[in-house]
Amino acid sequence: MVSGGIDSYKLLTTLKATGKESNYSAEELANAFQVAQQGADLVTVPIFEARMREVDARFDAFETKFDAKLDFVRADIKAEVKSSQLQNLLWLSGIVLASNGAVIALLVRATNLF
Repeated sequence: MVSGGIDSYKLLTTLKATGKESNYSAEELANAFQVAQQGADLVTVPIFEARMREVDARFDAFETKFDAKLDFVRADIKAEVKSSQLQNLLWLSGIVLASNGAVIALLVRATNLF
């Protein structure tokens, strides 16, 4: 439930607009109070709490979606790192095999020389 609040600045401004300094009529006072209440609604605690629960629920839903996307990105990065590690391992294995082959070839030549 929204309750009406009174903006004191609007009330004073409206009363000054009548041109009087005092002895306002009931109609002038009622009009001034009506103007002062326009757009100055106050929210009660139960309404505020209900709205905050809605905001919390939205944030929770957003957090869940964000976590799911983040988990997907993490898994993608992890797979990419493992792939690059395996590729590096295979590349280094190839270098070792090639160097071993070169050593073997040198040894074979050396035995042929003697």
